[in-house]
Amino acid sequence: GLDEAMEQRIRKLFRRMGWFTPLLRPTGLTPHMTAEQQANSNIELGRLSRERELGPVLDRITVPVRYVVASGTSFGSRGDEQEQIRTSLDTVTVRNANIQISAKVAGNHGAILRKEFPAVAEAVREVAALDRGQARWTRPAD
Repeated sequence: GLDEAMEQRIRKLFRRMGWFTPLLRPTGLTPHMTAEQQANSNIELGRLSRERELGPVLDRITVPVRYVVASGTSFGSRGDEQEQIRTSLDTVTVRNANIQISAKVAGNHGAILRKEFPAVAEAVREVAALDRGQARWTRPAD
């Protein structure tokens, strides 16, 4: 996952983008944050998403959860970094039957809602069907 080299690349990327992101703010394409704040936010998210941090939380989920997983690369990532991060979901789904991957789509995580909305809608339908009792889910063992 996230290592020191990746953190430095994130900081460098947001510093480079920092001169033009304020111009994009009125369009809603960029947040109202400085380049440093955006980098720190992304790094913190990467740290919190580590299996050792997020795994125990996901293990305790007792309601149905469906993921729509992107298969593309993310802006600023290198090689198969994103795919390595995504593979941690496999261990979570094995440990907790309530968590399943509904679909793996071609885009990257930043475009799922815009480009892959049919897959997201299907994942919502899956969970809604479970809520109506049309399917069953299991509680993880304590």
